[in-house]
Amino acid sequence: MIEIGLGFLLVAGALVLLAGAMGIVVAPSGVDLFPLFGVIGTALVFAAGVLLVASGRTRRAIAQHPERRHALRSTRLTIVALLLVAALAIGLFLSPGPFNLVRVGGFPMGYYFAAQGALVALVILAFWWAARQNRIDVEEQGP
Repeated sequence: MIEIGLGFLLVAGALVLLAGAMGIVVAPSGVDLFPLFGVIGTALVFAAGVLLVASGRTRRAIAQHPERRHALRSTRLTIVALLLVAALAIGLFLSPGPFNLVRVGGFPMGYYFAAQGALVALVILAFWWAARQNRIDVEEQGP
């Protein structure tokens, strides 16, 4: 599957970026891309690669074991939901800088996003997960 190969390429690219930043590997042209990506960008490239590999492996497991299709699809949905919760929990609180430029009621807008936006996003995520899980259950039961 092509997504597994692409995932391995992204993971390798992230590792090369880190190796270049640590001075282990020097590009022939002397260009260091780590300042362009930074730590968060490199971590996102690495995470995208890992997610592509995991998605490809799950898709392959579903094709090879049709009797376990429901469990594998439910597990994949749960993992995606948990990753979105982690992104909300970490990403929202690490990037309030641009939002703090705007003030609402004397408080920075980043405060409102962290205090109330995360809760609203979690409720929306819970309803989305429940709807997707119901659709998986209906599809797997058959006619």
